[in-house]
Amino acid sequence: MKNIRKVLACWALTVLLIFSAGCSYIAPGNTEEELATINSIGVLPAHIVSRQPSEAGAMTELEAGAETINSLLADYFQGFQDVSLISQSELEGLSSTESGKSLYLAREAGQQLHYDAVLITSIERYQARDGSEYAVITPASVSFSLKLLAVESGRVIWSADFDQTQQPLFENVLKTRSTGSGFRWLTASELASAGLTKKLDSSPYLNRD
Repeated sequence: MKNIRKVLACWALTVLLIFSAGCSYIAPGNTEEELATINSIGVLPAHIVSRQPSEAGAMTELEAGAETINSLLADYFQGFQDVSLISQSELEGLSSTESGKSLYLAREAGQQLHYDAVLITSIERYQARDGSEYAVITPASVSFSLKLLAVESGRVIWSADFDQTQQPLFENVLKTRSTGSGFRWLTASELASAGLTKKLDSSPYLNRD
């Protein structure tokens, strides 16, 4: 009888260990959400989300920043087979059932223009450098966000933020080097270009092949 109890106890312990191991095991490849299938991407014109009417010239700089970033997006996506720029005239020609909601409008644009995903660029700050490349009164400062919206599901499947004001090399060596600026002061366009390239390069959905 005692031997039977020992056998049952060993059997129960073995089952418990197997069950516990099975619960804690996560198969490789299941720890991260699988990438959505995206065969075509439409790039919307950059839009302004930060308005500072109290600051003289702030809106003018933001509008200039939007034009600059649109040009940078066009340059970046040259050679991409599955990415196309959506023009402002194309957007104006689309019908919309709701206004004022950027993600909703972006999804509608993607549906009507037949894209799998839409890239949204929102500009929050674009401040030009005041001074020269070796001496400044006010450094360049740029802030924008990127969102890739899956049209079918309406989900944001990738996003990135860039918010940087260039600092003197002796104050922040790593931040200055990350822009590739060396020992000079960047223009807002150069700062935006460095940030945009770095962020877009990090997206798993953007591939030139």
